[in-house]
Parts: sequence; structure tokens; C-alpha cells
Amino acid sequence: MLRGINKQQIFENAEDYSYFLGILQMLAENTENGTLCTIYAYCLMNNHVHILLKEGNKRISDIMQKIASSYVYYYNKKYERVGHLFQERFKSQPVCSFEYFVTLLRYIHQNPIKSHLTSRVSDYPWSSWQEYLGCGGFCSVQTVISRIGLTELKGLVEISLSDDETDGILDIDTLKDANKLKLSDADAWKILSQLSGASSTSEFQKFQREIQRSHLISAHKLGLSVRSLARITGIPYSVIQRFVSKGNARVKGTGPLDPP
Repeated sequence: MLRGINKQQIFENAEDYSYFLGILQMLAENTENGTLCTIYAYCLMNNHVHILLKEGNKRISDIMQKIASSYVYYYNKKYERVGHLFQERFKSQPVCSFEYFVTLLRYIHQNPIKSHLTSRVSDYPWSSWQEYLGCGGFCSVQTVISRIGLTELKGLVEISLSDDETDGILDIDTLKDANKLKLSDADAWKILSQLSGASSTSEFQKFQREIQRSHLISAHKLGLSVRSLARITGIPYSVIQRFVSKGNARVKGTGPLDPP
């Protein structure tokens, strides 16, 4: 799992998603030295990425470094920014049974539903489920469905995982927070974009801090949570919380919308 620094958006548009998928495809393709890795599933969210893979002739640390460095170079050059894009080192956990493999595959493809980006797994364009539906790609779909029939797998993916089944899976805390939001991050960004005039996260980050502060306070008063604002702007939660707390303190009879 890779996540944007301060949980900020790492994809601004379709071109960014496609570029990241191009990196994954390059790593999954056979070379004269063999396959770098085998990819079974992925899901690109607006501020984090899940990938289910098996090492080939490269260690997972080398694979993830290649993915991160390639994308950060592209992203920073395109949006005229410098510095880190991903939060700390990637996070990973071993898959020691086929049962857990299937659980992770379901979890990864259900990410967009849990984050309110779509109501059906099959409608989300930036996950490997499109490949399982026969749309081509680079994932080792045949390897998976040789172990479990596609009809059975489709049925499992369409059934929401219970809390017990997802306990211990990476990033589950983030998704539980996301479920509490009344707005998806995409809808939250539309509101902030209309208020500020910024067309992207990187453009908003270039605003002077006082201008950022004014727009963040306004967005918060319209109902956007501090956590949502932190994710869509890349500005630390603590900074935004301080902004809105001071802003609300100036208005008699009002207080922060987020719980303490």
C-alpha cells in the first residue's frame, strides 16, 4: 500500500491514473531477465494505492521503490512541485493462504465502494476488476480463476466484507474514517475548487498560507470535515484544525464541526 503524504491526493486526472498503470504494466511484463513481479490485483484511489503482487526477480522493496520514484518524478515535473509525494515507506504484509488471498482481492476491489466513489465494483475504472471482467490488461487473471471460478469470484467480490473479515488489513482505519464522511473526496474537492478557484491540489498548495486558511475555513463552515480537507489538499490535519478552530472562535455561538 502506498499513500499520499498527509493523505493528500496523488491523482489529479485520468492521465495521472493511466501513467501509474503504465508503470505497473512495465513491471509486470516479461523482460530478457524474467518478470520483475506478478500482479494479481490493484486499485488506484485518489490518495492511496493497493497492489496485490508476488515478487519475481526483484525484491518487493525494489519493486515499490521503482513504482514510487517513477511516479513521483512524473507528478512533480507535471505539476511543477518538489519534494515527497508518498507518506513514508510503503506498507506491506505477507499473504500466507489462498483464503486470505481471496479476502484481499475482494477488499482491494471494494475500496471504491467503501470510500463512496461508486455504488458498484464493476463501475470503477481504476481497479483491476475491469481486467477480471474481460477488458484486457496485465494482471495474472487466469492464474487466479484457475484456482477459483470466475462466477464464484464475482459473487464474492459483490458481497461486502464484514468487519471481522477486514480486521488487520492495511489501511482499514482510513476507510472507516472515510465511511463517516457525508461527501466523497471528489465532491469535497469540487466545493473547495469552486471556493478557491484552484483546479488541482498542487495549485491550491501554491497559494499563500493566509489565502489557504480563508478558503479552508469557508469550506469547513459548509460542512467539509477537517480530515476530508487534509486529504484533498495535502495540508496536515493539525494545521487545518488550528485554522478552523480559530476561525470558528471569532463567530459567536459556533464551534468546530468535527468531533474532538
